[in-house]
Amino acid sequence: MTFETVLALSAVALVAGALIGSIGIGGVVVPPALVFALGFDPHIAAGTSSWSFLFTGVAGSLIYIRRGFMPWRMVILLTAGIIPAAVLGSALNSRIPDAIAMVPLALLALAAGGYQLLSPRPRGATDRRLPAAGLVCIGAVVGLASSATGTGGPFILVPILLFLGVPVVTAVAAAQVIQVPLVIFASAGYALHGDVDFAAGTLLGIVAIVGVYLGSRVATRAPANRIRLFAGLSLFVIGVALLIVNGIDLFAG
Repeated sequence: MTFETVLALSAVALVAGALIGSIGIGGVVVPPALVFALGFDPHIAAGTSSWSFLFTGVAGSLIYIRRGFMPWRMVILLTAGIIPAAVLGSALNSRIPDAIAMVPLALLALAAGGYQLLSPRPRGATDRRLPAAGLVCIGAVVGLASSATGTGGPFILVPILLFLGVPVVTAVAAAQVIQVPLVIFASAGYALHGDVDFAAGTLLGIVAIVGVYLGSRVATRAPANRIRLFAGLSLFVIGVALLIVNGIDLFAG
């Protein structure tokens, strides 16, 4: 691994970590950055990203647990759906074209971002208002899609929870914990196919912890309306960027 590669990986990790810690969606920037900026094979990029999220998931979980923001009922029910779906998602990765797999995620980001920007005020729902069966099903969707694309569970989970009216900090806190079992099972599946660069993934994960810490401080101290606005703008921009990248990839192919 060259010095330039280490610097590039560190830059990607800091940006992704800060977004993960603040609004929970930073994982979506890692696979495209590995592919387009560093020349990774798409499948190895997905597997390496999944492995790196183990570090950010543990760090983010500890931070939010310590600060008392963890919705444990929601986390347990989501995890029940995530684990079996994560195993299936990693197996499906090699059979799903990257451009097609990312388009639904881009549309979800656009929809959730638009909702946050256009809705006049938060709906004020909490995890207690979400039925148990619904949370398990959401977990299954998150586990399958996240594992299959290597984008990390928070990117998909946070927009869904925001759409359902869950407060931003609660959604981000839950997303930190659920990604730990998700990426463990997803990474194991990728590793069976030789699609994990453990050295690069470990570097990404360790450096990203710094970004997670800084991002979490912003999320727990900034006014809720500002966090919500930033989350909406970030989701919308990421959705547009993914559609552009996938469109270019489709035409190039």
